[in-house]
Amino acid sequence: MPSRSWTQKRWEARAREPGSGPLAARVLAARGHLGPDAAGFLNPGVHDLLDPAGLLGMPEALDRLERALARGEHLRLVTDYDVDGTSSCLILHAALDRRITADGSAAFVSYHIPDRMTEGYGLSERAVRAAAAEGVQLIVTADIGVRDHVTVRLARELGVDVIILDHHLTAGESVPPDAVAVICPPQPGCTYGNKALAACGVSTKLATALLARDPKRDTVLPSLWKLAAIGTVADIVDLSTPENRALVTLGLRELNRGPNGAGLAALLQVAGIQPGTITAETIGFAIGPRINAAGRLKDASAVVQLLRTRDARAAHEQAAAINALNNQRKDIQANMVAEARERLGSGAPPAFIVVGGPEAEGWHRGVNGIVAARIRDEFHRPCAAVSIIGEIATGSIRSVPTVHAVHALDGVADLLLRYGGHPVAAGFTLRSADLPAFSTRLATFVTEHHDDEALVPVEQYDVDADPRECTLAVVGALAALEPCGKGNPPARIAVTGPITNVRVAKDLHVFGRIGPLPFVWWSGVSALPRDPGTATLLGHLAVHDDRGLETVRLVVEDGRSA
Repeated sequence: MPSRSWTQKRWEARAREPGSGPLAARVLAARGHLGPDAAGFLNPGVHDLLDPAGLLGMPEALDRLERALARGEHLRLVTDYDVDGTSSCLILHAALDRRITADGSAAFVSYHIPDRMTEGYGLSERAVRAAAAEGVQLIVTADIGVRDHVTVRLARELGVDVIILDHHLTAGESVPPDAVAVICPPQPGCTYGNKALAACGVSTKLATALLARDPKRDTVLPSLWKLAAIGTVADIVDLSTPENRALVTLGLRELNRGPNGAGLAALLQVAGIQPGTITAETIGFAIGPRINAAGRLKDASAVVQLLRTRDARAAHEQAAAINALNNQRKDIQANMVAEARERLGSGAPPAFIVVGGPEAEGWHRGVNGIVAARIRDEFHRPCAAVSIIGEIATGSIRSVPTVHAVHALDGVADLLLRYGGHPVAAGFTLRSADLPAFSTRLATFVTEHHDDEALVPVEQYDVDADPRECTLAVVGALAALEPCGKGNPPARIAVTGPITNVRVAKDLHVFGRIGPLPFVWWSGVSALPRDPGTATLLGHLAVHDDRGLETVRLVVEDGRSA
């Protein structure tokens, strides 16, 4: 069997032992779901939601919030500008509003979403000083704060308490000691059973605890699960954990059941989404990008305003504006990606690709991360996309699994003014004059620390299958894996058989059969050999509606000679 596929990738099966039994059962077994565990995994629900009291910092956060409500204090929510942050803001605002109403409290809740361009990521000094000047007595952060030791200390010095809700702590890092409470599942000493909660998940746990004695709790929480589902999927956290699966499943159920508020209904309408058809994929490709577009190009507060409004006319206008921003984002992104490809040319790309910089006028900082991801996916190299404003360059990195983005930046830390992030995603700033050295040294870092195989893309799949096994019933059984996403992708199978009835559409897409199973390979014409003979095709099964007749076909992602 060849070591590389037709697209020059390596394939890896999830399970070393092929297993036996029906195809869907083999997929579950390949993922480690056997016996009773499989049944539990396939039926997520309220029973998978853990007790909020298990989160380190929860008692302290609740105590401080109860005092704020009793005293009628001014509370301010400060959250990130992405989907996870804005959904967290909405969840916390709704829960606190409910408590204020139920208690007859004089407390007041305001919110601040940092401006990506002028404040950047995190709890900024500007936000803290503004809160203190406006009489805020308690700041609650979400999706930011756990690394902001300096500004949390400043808040304390100015007489403003801080509660931090976050999920971005990496091994070896400490939480800000000046915070009244920190709720962050990965922090040392936290034994909570789900370390993979997004910030909106953490916010939901706090909201659940705040509403524990509310007689309307069981009608309020389902509306918050909608927001938690949107934020969890959009933030690409692990969807193999029972609680994350439950939050997304419950949220999707409520989104599809409705009714949805005026703002959410308007957002779904402009995205062309009908309740009853919403899936995790819908969130990832239609809802999330529209919410993110506001923070990328303008002001993420517009999302909070939209989803809090009860006026249908205002909601329609606001949703249309956000949809227009998303269309603008697509145009900017397409132009940036095209320019990046042109400048990279047809030769072998460097081990670490850096695009943008002085020659790329008008590159939008808010779109750098998406552009870096597109170039990374196309060339399977870590990529940094860089925008320049004056003498400062700001960039985003999207890396491949074998190259740790932050470790790469550690190697050029002497050139950087600021940086941070995760293994596959990071951000940085530096002086634009240092960009050439930055590019050269990042490429050197990769070549010195990784061999050529580290930059060969790997396609992981679940099981090998005979094309005769691939039926509509199997597609239905595999649908039980939903919600799918990071940690729990859609089932991928490798099907072997003779390739026949090949035809090409629009000089781009390939249709044919592998054994008796129809297949389609979108944009696959350049990869498919002229005479493939008997081969193995890698992809996922999907239902195809052929003039009212449902059939199953393989949607191909790669292939190799048998």
